[in-house]
Amino acid sequence: MFLREAGARVTGDAELGYVGYDAEANGKKVVRGHSFEQRYSLLYQSDGLLYGGRVGSYDLNLGYEWGAFDTRVKNPSDPTDPGGNINPSISGGHPIYRGEIVIDPLELPMKLKAYSYELNRISFIRNSTGTAPEGSSLIGPRLTTDLLDGLSINSGVTMLFGVKNGLTNGYNAIFQHIPLVMVDYRDELRKDTKSATPVDTRLRRLAFVSLNKRDNWFHYRTTRFEDRLNPTLSFTESQFQLGTIDQTLARRWVDMTNWLKISTDGQFTKHASVNPINSYESYDLNFFAAAARQTWEARTFSSFTRLQDRNGLTLERTVPMYATGVLKSDVEWKGTLYSRDRRLRRLDGSESLKNDRNGSLRLDMFSRAPFTLGTFAKVENSENEGAKLLSFEGGVETASTRRFSRDYSLFASYNVKYFDASNGTVGDSKYLNQTAVVRGVYTASQTVRFELEENVSAGSGTNPRDFSNQAIIVNSGLTSNSGVNSTLNRRDESINDYLRSVTTLAGYWTPRPRLRVSAALSEDILAPSGAPVDSVTTVRGDIDYALSDFTMRVRGSYRYRNQGGAVTDFFDGQGVVEYKPNRNLEASLYYIYNFGHDTPNTRSEVADIRQRLIYSFYSTRGLARKVLEISEEYDYNRTQNFGTAVASLTTTQRLRLGARYYPISRLFVGGNARFSLLEPNSVTEQVYNATVGVTFSKLQASLDYSYGKRDGNDNRIEKRIAANVRKFF
Repeated sequence: MFLREAGARVTGDAELGYVGYDAEANGKKVVRGHSFEQRYSLLYQSDGLLYGGRVGSYDLNLGYEWGAFDTRVKNPSDPTDPGGNINPSISGGHPIYRGEIVIDPLELPMKLKAYSYELNRISFIRNSTGTAPEGSSLIGPRLTTDLLDGLSINSGVTMLFGVKNGLTNGYNAIFQHIPLVMVDYRDELRKDTKSATPVDTRLRRLAFVSLNKRDNWFHYRTTRFEDRLNPTLSFTESQFQLGTIDQTLARRWVDMTNWLKISTDGQFTKHASVNPINSYESYDLNFFAAAARQTWEARTFSSFTRLQDRNGLTLERTVPMYATGVLKSDVEWKGTLYSRDRRLRRLDGSESLKNDRNGSLRLDMFSRAPFTLGTFAKVENSENEGAKLLSFEGGVETASTRRFSRDYSLFASYNVKYFDASNGTVGDSKYLNQTAVVRGVYTASQTVRFELEENVSAGSGTNPRDFSNQAIIVNSGLTSNSGVNSTLNRRDESINDYLRSVTTLAGYWTPRPRLRVSAALSEDILAPSGAPVDSVTTVRGDIDYALSDFTMRVRGSYRYRNQGGAVTDFFDGQGVVEYKPNRNLEASLYYIYNFGHDTPNTRSEVADIRQRLIYSFYSTRGLARKVLEISEEYDYNRTQNFGTAVASLTTTQRLRLGARYYPISRLFVGGNARFSLLEPNSVTEQVYNATVGVTFSKLQASLDYSYGKRDGNDNRIEKRIAANVRKFF
């Protein structure tokens, strides 16, 4: 064995950082802190081919990393404050490595890959312990308070033995009689006991996979997890699996005939936890089949599960079947059959039974006629803890086609649901749902379209609550958004008798290919039995306009609700405008404005505006690069609540100005200022920042200084200086 085309190199880096921070409030020093951090690493790298690539390849990385920090934080005004006087200091180091070797001889039916790597790098956590009350800091101290220096070792070996593509000898005829075998072992170690959130775990997995005959695979997998800090989470797990699941856990299909294929597998799992309450045993069987003929297709995905756990013995069987077909050139059908049974035998001898069986059939006819016709029927029988529900659903719908008219489009449907519930000791109930929908669309031109829809639904009888059907849902459309996105969360789908009418009128105008204007009006009236009438009127308008350099989106809606004389209303408007004509200029404006009554006695108003402008200058000589970037950003937020004991009004205005200058491509100098006005109490804030840095391929360095001042409230003053240098070699 020879090493060919090998390459070796040594890399490393060193990083130093310092942060100093001071803060005072009302003329008194409240925080004085500084932190110094350092990090060093050295790595040797080598990779190459084995015997010119005919045997395999290797990749080797080996090194060491060390890091440390020392932070001191004091509160001169209160030396006894344990949260304001801290001195965290941590140092640590660990080897970093990556080793990988691949043995893949071209003359033998095998492939071996072995690897182990620990490339977890040290990272510093800043401000994990607060040095200022929440929300009071102007610029943030960003002092180092923790170091993450844990081990994260991933090791493993994978071996494949059997026929493979690309063999260069004539032994394939012999090797094809040898079963394909895969052995895979993985070991994951996580350890960091010095961190504020310590961890010490190990996860080991072993898998043995063998192809017995054709697509019949045998799997054995074992898993062992150890948590040394919390041993109750540790467990071992063993799995046996036999079926058409290959070594990559992908499902294989076996062609029984030219129109039928199947896939099946069985699995046994034993999970043994240190905490017995989490242990279990399970058996899983799956049988999948797909059939396709010229005029029909059918599929089934059946499964059976036997689970023994702390709750007892659970048996669950699911058998779904889906079929589609064509009767004539313009008649299509779809059908489903579904059966699910779940039985739980508890440790005390009691039993719990849940099952659901349903079937449906749908016909779509006359696709080539002026009007199509669709009809469907569903039936469902479900049982839950002795309570039974028998459900029927049927419907018919029709829609016009282009053969009827190019300008007018019509649609109508009628749907009925009937529920017969036997709730045991609670009593029996019967319930009827009916829904009728009529919709018309008029296309006046290529740019103008109108839509009118009427949706009427009703419920009568006693609502069979506490059932979760798979196919037929009680009052399924009652809480859905109607018309123009009016979300009515307070409408209860478990009501009994009701009558609901939703009328929606919408118009769409597209005067230009990139401009779209729409408006809609919706009237939603709900009349429940024994409760006041609930009516919601919603108006919405949208404008969308988009060019290559300009985008505008405007949304506005108003909702008025009257629920038995209790009136609430709400307006919501939002929009965005973006303009970017070239690489020099970028401008944007975002706004949100809403107001209204959350309840009849309370009212709120919120206005939020954000405007941003960036202008960049590029050099005109030699290689084009950015020379100067100036930015401006303005934020305005106003929130007011009425109707409470004291009406509250808060206003925040912020103006940010910034610039960054690149005298050479590797050097930048920048600065920014932020001015804020906060109401109430007319509090003003000023924050200034200056920074300078260099970025070379082997060297990075930066120096940053920030100053913040607040007039009002705590009259806070903050100063922060930060320096960082990182050298690569």
